[in-house]
Amino acid sequence: MRYRSSRTLVFHNEGDAFVACNFLTKAVFECSPDLLEFLRALDDWSATVAIRDLAPGYSEEELTETLASLVEMSALVEENSALHAREDAFTRNWKWGVPAALLHFCVQDPDYMSLNEAEDLQRSTLAAEGEIELYSLNSGRKDVIQLPPALNGNALLQLMSRRRTQRKGLAKPISVSELSEALFAGLGITGKARNAVVELPLSMTPSGGARNPYEAYVFARNVEGLEPGIYHYSALEHSLARVSDETPELSTLVGGQEWADTMPCMIVLVAHMDRTMWKYEDANAYRVVMIEAGHIGQNIMLAATAHGLTACPTAALSHSAICKLLEIGNPAHAPVYALTLGWPDAT
Repeated sequence: MRYRSSRTLVFHNEGDAFVACNFLTKAVFECSPDLLEFLRALDDWSATVAIRDLAPGYSEEELTETLASLVEMSALVEENSALHAREDAFTRNWKWGVPAALLHFCVQDPDYMSLNEAEDLQRSTLAAEGEIELYSLNSGRKDVIQLPPALNGNALLQLMSRRRTQRKGLAKPISVSELSEALFAGLGITGKARNAVVELPLSMTPSGGARNPYEAYVFARNVEGLEPGIYHYSALEHSLARVSDETPELSTLVGGQEWADTMPCMIVLVAHMDRTMWKYEDANAYRVVMIEAGHIGQNIMLAATAHGLTACPTAALSHSAICKLLEIGNPAHAPVYALTLGWPDAT
């Protein structure tokens, strides 16, 4: 068996301790100077017999136990292990460096609060800090110009003003036609153009560099015209292909939010960041990909609102569960945003 130190470790001071974090596994552990030197010495694959020379005071049993412990905390990688494969995939596919990777991977699969826990936290914050202003006023400023009314006679803005997130749905199906319009509004490709290098898709929302980094999957539970299951949406062909007949509880995919189980379907946006990496080496493009999810989501919500539906957005995703269902193995592909569709229950 051979081992080497992990390629995805970052280090920082935390009080008096020197702490390591493996951003692929989110494992965090205190790193002594001796351990840091040991990891530095194992920069390449080494067999146990060679590693023994680096720890002369250890018995064979102690060394075996220590190596197992370091593998468990993701400080060391065992050759041909699952982490070895993940690191290789990361090295092949991730082009935006460690800082962006640290953010991207460490925020996945968090321990989400329950609704009661979130409300209790808000109460304690209110008691400790008071309420924070959620909008700014011009009242009292000089040279204030009152703008003309925006909603009068403007059908588009009137539609936009009716959009609300209502997180309780009726036990009533939506139609495949309503789903179709929501998907097309968010992701539909309406044409193509060429720049000096390649052909590019023209879509319903702005896309940084026209890289079109999102694919959509529909988790259908109660959609007229669709068998329950998971579907991939082709934005160019405007079609659905059933990729799985599994019908998981939607709450298990959105951090345990039980309201999702009242909805007949959910659209999950999966970022293919390698499409954007192909053109932009600057890690700032990561922000562009995240922003684009908001553009797509807003169009989906407006299309739903036009039919009297509620489209409930959430970024509280159970990333690993979704990736397993969709068989996502490329670390540059990740679920980012989800929207349930359903009929609002006003009770």
